Amino acid sequence: MTLTFRTLPPSTNHLYAQRGNARFLKPEVRAAKEAIGWEARSQYHGKPLTCPLAVSVALYWPDRRKHDVDNIKALLDACTGILWEDDGQIIDLHITKDFDKEAPRVVMAVREVTETEKRQETISRQLSD
Repeated sequence: MTLTFRTLPPSTNHLYAQRGNARFLKPEVRAAKEAIGWEARSQYHGKPLTCPLAVSVALYWPDRRKHDVDNIKALLDACTGILWEDDGQIIDLHITKDFDKEAPRVVMAVREVTETEKRQETISRQLSD
């Protein structure tokens, strides 16, 4: 399945705020996660997947400022309980980034990983060690 999100994930560096000893999710991050969740629900109507998954994420930022490709924690967390039961099911993750001033977005492809693929990956790792 392939989904497109118009809401870009907030930077992982700015997810939390602290007041005294309490650490909490910033309100704007909570709003972005909710928006991503609603976008996911509008495009996927099945039950959350329970198997190992391969996920490809293409980030299209609106500008050429420095954006780290690993800033997708909020995106993956927002899809938990909607696309998958837990983002720990993701065993293969690919991330790319590009720029699109006219239509910033996230395109995410999710697919089940078969037992054969998992075995081949294990064999490949053993051969490379």
